[in-house]
Amino acid sequence: MKVALVASSYLPRPGGLERHVHELASGLARRGVEVEVLTQDPPRPLPPVSEFEGFIVRRFGGSRGNGHIGVAPGLWEHLRRTARSFDVVDLHTAQAPLGIAVLRARPRRIVFTLHAAVGRLLRWPYVQVTRAIVDGAAQIVCAAAVERELLCRSFPAAAGRTRVIPPGVDLPGIAAARPFACPGIVVLTVDRLEPSKRIDRAIAALAALDGSFRLAVVGDGPARQKLLAYAADLRVSSRVELLGRLPDAEVYRWLRTSDVVLALAEEKSSVLQVAEGICAGSPVVVSDIAVHREAAWYLGESLVKLVSPHGSPLEIADRIAEAAEHRVEPGMPPTAWTWD
Repeated sequence: MKVALVASSYLPRPGGLERHVHELASGLARRGVEVEVLTQDPPRPLPPVSEFEGFIVRRFGGSRGNGHIGVAPGLWEHLRRTARSFDVVDLHTAQAPLGIAVLRARPRRIVFTLHAAVGRLLRWPYVQVTRAIVDGAAQIVCAAAVERELLCRSFPAAAGRTRVIPPGVDLPGIAAARPFACPGIVVLTVDRLEPSKRIDRAIAALAALDGSFRLAVVGDGPARQKLLAYAADLRVSSRVELLGRLPDAEVYRWLRTSDVVLALAEEKSSVLQVAEGICAGSPVVVSDIAVHREAAWYLGESLVKLVSPHGSPLEIADRIAEAAEHRVEPGMPPTAWTWD
């Protein structure tokens, strides 16, 4: 069997999509599948073709616009010439142009793995592109049941082709990670720095906690400077560290360092944030949204504390203080997910 994983981004760029594609490629290769990862705009000059762990990675530079909104001409040409040589083309992207390029290449069988909130994909101007990709896909993969329900409500004909496969947790990598030597009580959030992730509420909650609490934020994005200014306004700058995007190995070290993991997004979030926190031994405080409730149900409601997505920072501070007193032993809950 021959499979192409078409990804808008790939390692060494850090991120959930990039890790997902890599683990999937490795797992398929171990099972004897011939795998190619087709991606674009690497973060630094890299060989256009490389092979490791039993699969091939082809990188194409120079997408029109940029790697987030365009398609590299070389990638489009490669898809046009080779798409039908693959038994399956599995599309991993949150952006419309790459999905359209895969459709236009007319592969024999398309799997569409969602890496964006379904609510976003259903808004203008994305909804028509989403409809075309959903109609053309033989299988559709969602990370959570709530996402599947929303997708199938909008596209009922896709119900029989849509499955829920949660992202895996790299428990060996997390278990092997060495914690950083950090003073005080470390509250960790791993997310993109944008308004909908509500990292500002984490900073506001920190102002209501005593000086032993520190906030570490892994991720980057357009809200970085505003968050730094907000921390300065609340006089907690010395207790807030914005770490930027980090390789997985360093993220795992921060997970092992943390006393509490925090995820306060208003809508789009991931069950993976909850699962990784618990596997690292940290209780988790999350916004009370559907995907977090689903993760709590799967992984153990006693380990997850829910807070209103629109509640007071004082409520968040109270939940953080409660969670910090109940650190658990690192390990995989019986219902957690591995990449295998």
